[in-house]
Amino acid sequence: MEPKLSYTVGDDLIAGVIATAVLSEKRRPGLWQDMLRAVERGAAGTEEGTANAFFFRAMVDRLLEEFHTQEK
Repeated sequence: MEPKLSYTVGDDLIAGVIATAVLSEKRRPGLWQDMLRAVERGAAGTEEGTANAFFFRAMVDRLLEEFHTQEK
């Protein structure tokens, strides 16, 4: 039996990723707003048009990158 998959990324995880990204950048006025705009742009680029889809796709892409790295 296949495991039940969820394509929903939790709000806490999304908030944590955004906060960590902000804290990883040099502090400046407007940084939070600019980061949120980047999330909006990423979301708009997904078929679903959501931040959830954007972050889910990013996680899948990163996992595949790691998976293919081990094959070499």
